[in-house]
Amino acid sequence: MLNNEKYLNVLLLNSKYMMVKIIINTIEKPTTTKVDELLKWFCMELGLFNNIDGNNIDIAILKEFVIAAYKNDGITSLTLKKKLKYPLARSTLIYHLNKIIESGLIVKKGRKYYLRATIMSKAVEELEYDLEREFSKMIDAAKELDNLMIKKLNR
Repeated sequence: MLNNEKYLNVLLLNSKYMMVKIIINTIEKPTTTKVDELLKWFCMELGLFNNIDGNNIDIAILKEFVIAAYKNDGITSLTLKKKLKYPLARSTLIYHLNKIIESGLIVKKGRKYYLRATIMSKAVEELEYDLEREFSKMIDAAKELDNLMIKKLNR
């Protein structure tokens, strides 16, 4: 964990029965107007980046997807590998792509990967919706458990 920040770690089951792990670190948003700094903050907030190893690969990958989303396009892993300034093995790139997919920000459709929505704010809103839906299910299950326990204890 970075500098004792608070975090939330939630596993979600999406409609394709794939687990999505959303980590939310509570980190103060930078006051900058620089794209790269805001992307770094998003990556840190979602547990995709830490200051320990100085690795900016996830930030560079997310930036390419945000750019592609504004062009209403997806990116293949090969195209992404060519765009990045990092010399990466394809397996390393796929590892990083899978981390970002697991966060819920990127989805794979066919051979291409896409930002989850056409703009970053909508992608984050969809993550919020996922969390609200999962917490709603947990509240319903907790109420059901409470009722079952009350019935069991009142016998």
